[in-house]
Amino acid sequence: MRTHDMLNSDGQAGSLTTFPRWQLVADRLDTLVTGPSAEQLVVAKSLGVPLSGSLPAPVAAVVIRHHLSAELRIGFRAVDDVPEVLGDIEDELGVTRTESLITGTHEEVTAWFESRYILKTIRGLRALRPQVGDVVSSAGWKAGERRVISTIQDSGRIFMKLKPVRSAWPNNLETVERVGSPGYAAAVKSVGESVLNATVSASTNLDNFAPLAKYELKSHVPAPEAIRALEELLESGEKREEPLQKVLTQYPELLASTVVGGWKTFVIPKPRLGSEYVPDFLVLGINSVGPQWVTIEIEGARHKILTNKGKLAQQTRHAIEQVEDWREWLTRNVSYAQMEQGYHGLTTRAPGLVIIGRDDPAAERQASRARSEEAARIAVHSWDWLLRGARNLSGHALYKTKFAVDNLNEQVGKQVVSLPVSSASTFDELFAEDEDEEFNRLPW
Repeated sequence: MRTHDMLNSDGQAGSLTTFPRWQLVADRLDTLVTGPSAEQLVVAKSLGVPLSGSLPAPVAAVVIRHHLSAELRIGFRAVDDVPEVLGDIEDELGVTRTESLITGTHEEVTAWFESRYILKTIRGLRALRPQVGDVVSSAGWKAGERRVISTIQDSGRIFMKLKPVRSAWPNNLETVERVGSPGYAAAVKSVGESVLNATVSASTNLDNFAPLAKYELKSHVPAPEAIRALEELLESGEKREEPLQKVLTQYPELLASTVVGGWKTFVIPKPRLGSEYVPDFLVLGINSVGPQWVTIEIEGARHKILTNKGKLAQQTRHAIEQVEDWREWLTRNVSYAQMEQGYHGLTTRAPGLVIIGRDDPAAERQASRARSEEAARIAVHSWDWLLRGARNLSGHALYKTKFAVDNLNEQVGKQVVSLPVSSASTFDELFAEDEDEEFNRLPW
């Protein structure tokens, strides 16, 4: 709780009133989406830039920067139209759709996404009214898992106590017991139990890859709206695989951390290997030592990686078998795949990646040990692992996952790239080093 002066009806400072943290954050965020800031209006007026009084501050900032782009030598990326997914979010929020762009730039699209997600966060804060110490749950966590709120960030994101690390946007949380309620002590006692139970070298001639141009990422760094979209799906407890496939297709840069793409990165959704097999994704990173391919199969976040007896769960085995099936196809059709389909450098040695279930590092390590020698190049990781990789890449453009580095070194037969010894190699480690700084890099 914080104490601030209240203004009475005459505009004079009245008695001191205490405001909860969630309200302070919601009110501050509200100023960002209800219109340009006073400072933005002054700057816009001095420059002769018209700003609508209802234009969200993040969008207003882009409009002003775009006006000064030549003087400030700022580059902007042009876009053809407003993405349909933005309209879907606006329909969900019940606000007027953004029908056209003022600047016609990718940066403005990102600002509109930021503004709409801020509005979603504001509504979540005001509905949840969270306080430090409240016991909460989320449909995106493991069944029966509960957590105690530790902090509410300026962005509105809420962090929890205990390990493994948990955080969520307020619109994806439900209150189990509030601080001081009759059932609070029992709820806090149950939290610990719930957490315990939850708890190749080839030619680098780029002309070879011209047929894949439409799959090339314009930027390998995930945009904030891409990270938020995946967060929303996981935190909402989405049980189906299709929405996850859709969000990765809409934001392919979410998969960029799975390869070392120093020169170019490509993400190919539902590539056809002949007429027989269709992996969920092929990811290609081109670097100084050649193309690095990864074949990806995804399963729903609701599935477990292992059974209660520590064996590979049925859905995990199914996904691994799919990887093995199209590897077998490649042994007979490698020339066709490379020359006719344009997948130069793709061989049966390309590592496979299965993304399934929610965070369980112990299960992921055990799954690696449980695989047969034939499947030794098939890794199993959770959706939270992928999300951490995207967050890290968003904050550190040169970030590489250990998965990507190890595969590249194995491909070449020696260590050609390594993770910085002094830096954290996982998001959990980054979080442990500086929790607030890491998440405050995100604009919502």
